[in-house]
Amino acid sequence: MVDSPLISPKQGLRDNIRPAKLLLRVYSLLENDEVHTKGDMVAQLRTLVRATDEEELLLVYNELFLGLIRESAQVPRGDLKRSTLENLLRQAVVAACTTLDSYLPSLLRVNLPTVIRARGRDFFPQDQTVRDFLSDLRFDLSTIMRLIDDPEGAPRFIADKIIGHTNYQYLSSKKGVHVVGALLTLAKPWDDIADHLQRDKKELTATLDQTVKRRNDIVHRADRPQTDPTADIQTIGFAWTRQAVDVIEHICFALDELVGKQMAALHPTAAQPEAATPVPS
Repeated sequence: MVDSPLISPKQGLRDNIRPAKLLLRVYSLLENDEVHTKGDMVAQLRTLVRATDEEELLLVYNELFLGLIRESAQVPRGDLKRSTLENLLRQAVVAACTTLDSYLPSLLRVNLPTVIRARGRDFFPQDQTVRDFLSDLRFDLSTIMRLIDDPEGAPRFIADKIIGHTNYQYLSSKKGVHVVGALLTLAKPWDDIADHLQRDKKELTATLDQTVKRRNDIVHRADRPQTDPTADIQTIGFAWTRQAVDVIEHICFALDELVGKQMAALHPTAAQPEAATPVPS
C-alpha cells in the first residue's frame, strides 16, 4: 500500500487502485486458449532469439499480445493455463477491496475535523446507522476534561477518536460507505452516490457487497464459499472482475467529489485539507 506523509485521499485512491487494474491488464495479455511449443511461428522465433533445438520455448499470443517465454525464465507451462491465470483476477478483487479499506479512513481523517469545527455539537448526524455503528464509542472523564482545556484542538481529537474506533469496525461494506458519507454531511450517501454516477443504487450496493464477500472468500478460504469451505474453488471471469474493480473505483471517486463539495460549502478553505495525512497500510 502507498504510505506517504504528503498523500491525499484522492491520490491514495489512484495509487492503490492501480495494482488492481494492472492485474486485469496482465490477465488480458496472457489469456490464451493454448500455449504453443511447436509450429512454424515457434521455429521462426527460435531462430530469431538464437535458441538451441533443446531449449523449450513457450509461445503465448492473442489479439493483444505475442510473447515468447524462454526456458531460463523458469515459468512452467501450467502457470499459463487459464485456470492458473484466473488467480490474477482474484488478486485484482483483493487489491480493489484493499483500496476501499484504505480510502475510507483516509477521507475521514482529512475531512472530519472540518465538519466538527464547522458544526460543533451538531456534527453527529441523526442517522441510526451511524449511531449503531459508533454505539460503543465512549469518552471518559479525563478525555472530556482534556477537550475543555483545549477547545481549539478538540475537533482533531474527536475526529481521531472516531477514526480510531472505526479501526475495530468494518468500513469496507455498504454500511461503511454510508457511515463515512453521513459523518461527512451527506444526508443520504447512497442516494447521492447513485445520482452522481447516474446508476441504480441497488445495483451499486449489491455489486459492492458481492465483491467484498468474494474478497473474503479469496483471502480466508482460497476462494471457496463461506457456506461450504470444502467445496471446489469458485469460478471467476474477466468481465465480472472488471465490473467489480470499476464499481469500487467509481464509488470512491463519486464519494470524493460529493464530500469535496460539502467541505467547500462548510468552509471556504475546506477544499484545502488542514494537513495531508498518510493512507493507512
